[in-house]
Amino acid sequence: MLCLAATVIDGDGFRCRNLGEVRLLGIDAPDYQRSRPCRQGFGDHVCSDHQARAAKEAMQSALRLGPVRVETVGRDRYGRRLGMAYAGGVNLNCRMLRVSGVRYIARYDNGRRVRRACGL
Repeated sequence: MLCLAATVIDGDGFRCRNLGEVRLLGIDAPDYQRSRPCRQGFGDHVCSDHQARAAKEAMQSALRLGPVRVETVGRDRYGRRLGMAYAGGVNLNCRMLRVSGVRYIARYDNGRRVRRACGL
């Protein structure tokens, strides 16, 4: 599905005017220290303002590569679309894994799609 007017949320998510929030499948970007997961100690989040900012900026840059297309595989508990995303034909899931602090998380990778696409 084509994403209209993509805007960055953070290093692993963005919003489309027509699709709502999209969460990249299989990856986890660092969170800001003030974020709820970091304040409340949820899971194994990387909490680093510097890395969170770098990941968000990398996502912003990636969204400018060209038209954004989303392949949805489901929704998460917050109602966000989960899936693979492409901008200008570039796989954003794979591209974001090259950013400092962004990690591949197998349990977030429905059907091992990211593992296969990114050669992990």
